[in-house]
Amino acid sequence: MNALLIFLNEPIDGKVKKQLAASIGDEQANLRYKAIVSVLLEQLEGLSNTHVRFCYAPDDAGDAITFWLIPELRGDVIKRSTDFIFTPEKNAPPFTVDFHPQGEGSLSSCVQRATDQAFSEGYQKVAVIGTDCVHCGARWINAAFLQTKENSCVIGPAENGSCYLLSTAKPTPTLFANAPWDDSEPLEATKIAVKDANLELVKLPPLLSIEDETHWNSAIDSAIGGKLKAALKKLTN
Repeated sequence: MNALLIFLNEPIDGKVKKQLAASIGDEQANLRYKAIVSVLLEQLEGLSNTHVRFCYAPDDAGDAITFWLIPELRGDVIKRSTDFIFTPEKNAPPFTVDFHPQGEGSLSSCVQRATDQAFSEGYQKVAVIGTDCVHCGARWINAAFLQTKENSCVIGPAENGSCYLLSTAKPTPTLFANAPWDDSEPLEATKIAVKDANLELVKLPPLLSIEDETHWNSAIDSAIGGKLKAALKKLTN
């Protein structure tokens, strides 16, 4: 089985989407953040042979994150001893979900630690995403896992020069020494890290990552814009 690690933050005004907040304010930026995450969760429907782990910050936000995200999953959710099993409303395979704190340290170290832990638990391939790319749904995640081999690393390049996905088939500490989200030029830093790790680079198609108001407007004008508008309207009603 594969593991998808989703890194996200507790939705608190002033703590999320700071580039958006610079132009529309903390409260509105937080609402849009929640809308983005809601749509992203819907996009996960259709995952194959994958366990989803939400890696959250801050570390004491476990209950708040769980109470926020579980109701956002559209379908049947059953609590088990250490995780949840989610069956989508649509005719899609179920998958399991759990929640882990990111822990202390830089985002780079948190990503490496979470990835190493997933491999130590027996997952065959591990992919890491954030919450900025609502277009990164089950289609591209399944494709990434399919193309991830022992000697390869799959990345999803975002249109703004960052990365929306990184997938590997073995623990590679040197790869995560500079995680894409930590560098001023995330995509280029990732390419260098992949080369230094002696892995073959496989790239998915470029997708939009929502960081600021321009990116948000582009997403609204895209095919997924209707879902974003609906999610935002639901939050403001």
